[in-house]
Amino acid sequence: MAQRPAPVQVTWLGYLNTTGLTRIDYRISDRFADPPGITDRYHTEGLIRLPHSQWCYRPFLSPPVAAIPPSANEGFVTFGAFHQSNKMSPVTRRLWAQVLAAVPDSRLVIVGVPRGRTEDDLRRDLVGPEVGPERITTVPYRALEDYLRGFDAVDIALDTMPYSGGTTTCDALWMGVPVITAPGSRSVSRSAASVLSAVGLSDWIAADAGDYVRRAARFAGERELLAELRGSLRERMRASALMDEERFTRDLEHAYRQMWRKWCGEIPPA
Repeated sequence: MAQRPAPVQVTWLGYLNTTGLTRIDYRISDRFADPPGITDRYHTEGLIRLPHSQWCYRPFLSPPVAAIPPSANEGFVTFGAFHQSNKMSPVTRRLWAQVLAAVPDSRLVIVGVPRGRTEDDLRRDLVGPEVGPERITTVPYRALEDYLRGFDAVDIALDTMPYSGGTTTCDALWMGVPVITAPGSRSVSRSAASVLSAVGLSDWIAADAGDYVRRAARFAGERELLAELRGSLRERMRASALMDEERFTRDLEHAYRQMWRKWCGEIPPA
């Protein structure tokens, strides 16, 4: 990229942060992941905010959504986490432990945890005087279909911080599971908030860490809401900007055109 093989160079999606390279002219985002005036100063690139969503989700598989959330049968709420284990920071672990303490009968299922030291350290950080080890289940990496079916056993998904979820957030919603997130000031912490905003689930976006715990506890008690979301989230996604492929493509093409026109205007006359 430093050799500038193209006159306009743009980054998008794969890494939700600045490249730190002055040779990258723009980064594509949206107003939810990068609110104007909040994250611009952290970028060497100019931010191009797509008008509806920076995400365009098409699931690899579409297994049927479980008819009811597990709490309807079990009598307690099960939280879930489906992130890469290196996203489960000390801050995340403390918050998850606080959520479990705030909802005494709840359980937590964590998928994608390698056996051995990673699993041992994670369980050690979550277990405490108010959280017994029997309330935590860790599961190693799964094949895609088994991974998606794992959402059947979860009522509410918990986001990580400071590095938020992207694809896992979309997958959870696709399987009828709402996600709680607490975005920070940087882009990497706001990806789940961006996805939730696109689907109209702003109530699931916490203001801060304390609010994250409070919302988890509140939503855990709203069993009718969890059941309603179980049956409606997939259709809400289909009707949202998140899965409107044609509109997303038009928005992206318009952004490219803006970048190109600006570059053409900056070319000095011969």
